[in-house]
Amino acid sequence: MIDSKKLHFLYEMGLEETHIKIYKYLLENKFGTITAIKNDINAAFSTVSRHLNELEKRKLIESSSDGNTRIFVRKNPKVALNELMTDRLVKLKGNIKILDEELKIQESSFGRCMRDITFYHYSDINLALNNYYDLIEQAQKEIVLTSLPLSFIKKIASSLYEAFIRGVHIKFYISLSDFEEEINYFEELTNILRKIRIEIIETRQKTCQVIKYNDQIVNMGNILIDDNYLNSIIFKEDDVYHCDGFLGPYAKQAKQYLEVLDVVKKWEIEYPEPIKSVIKVIEGSKSIKTRDLSSHSKVGGAKLKEILDYLINEGLVEETTIKSEKAGRPGIYYSLVE
Repeated sequence: MIDSKKLHFLYEMGLEETHIKIYKYLLENKFGTITAIKNDINAAFSTVSRHLNELEKRKLIESSSDGNTRIFVRKNPKVALNELMTDRLVKLKGNIKILDEELKIQESSFGRCMRDITFYHYSDINLALNNYYDLIEQAQKEIVLTSLPLSFIKKIASSLYEAFIRGVHIKFYISLSDFEEEINYFEELTNILRKIRIEIIETRQKTCQVIKYNDQIVNMGNILIDDNYLNSIIFKEDDVYHCDGFLGPYAKQAKQYLEVLDVVKKWEIEYPEPIKSVIKVIEGSKSIKTRDLSSHSKVGGAKLKEILDYLINEGLVEETTIKSEKAGRPGIYYSLVE
């Protein structure tokens, strides 16, 4: 048995307690299934599955399937942990560089007023994007966007997809009067966000504020995250000029303003095609094994694991391990939750 104290350094490398428990099991046993690991560390099936996927993304472990069961194997710890340490060092150096650059473009990144808010401002769009990637990654419940330039939406689309897969609800408020000169705005917007399930709310009034910037009239759209972060994007047509934001009560106030606008209609971009395909195949079977699900849905590998984890977390699909009457490993089956 490995002394848990000897693994304490893994916290410093960014791993959480559940990651470390799972990794300790694989260090001691070399390989294992989700069921075996969850029984050993006394955790929920979905929790173990999610943390195993995260460990695999960090390249500490790898998985394979014999058609019935996923087997997780630890990679060479010396090599894998050294690579993780190197990646973390590179990221830390990058964060230090971003902080240094931010301090150079603003006299103070932290402001206080009677309402105790944090203010941040970026005239460098790349620095702003890095901040938004981090904020979206931290989102837990909801992201609300107002009409924004398509070039900006394209840059955050992948982060929005990751949030959607985690179960974050995404809303997009839009008014045709926000982009009167861009007649194809809605079509291009839905094309960019086609991989994301998103609620779109069309309002009669403008969702963008009209402001004056450098002696010209421009628009200001917002990204609201979990009622905590209000992020404003200053733009004209498809050109973004600068971004700023607040951590404080203003986000909730901005959301309340959007909620009282006159709604023309609401609709939802449905599940992207791969997710709809997986749901349809599971729906057509009382229960189905991973191998058959992959074959019929034409979705496999890491993409199928990602979709199944999402559907399980959403409570739409359940995963069941059934022991085979014949010799061999138990099979994993998926079915819709009744």
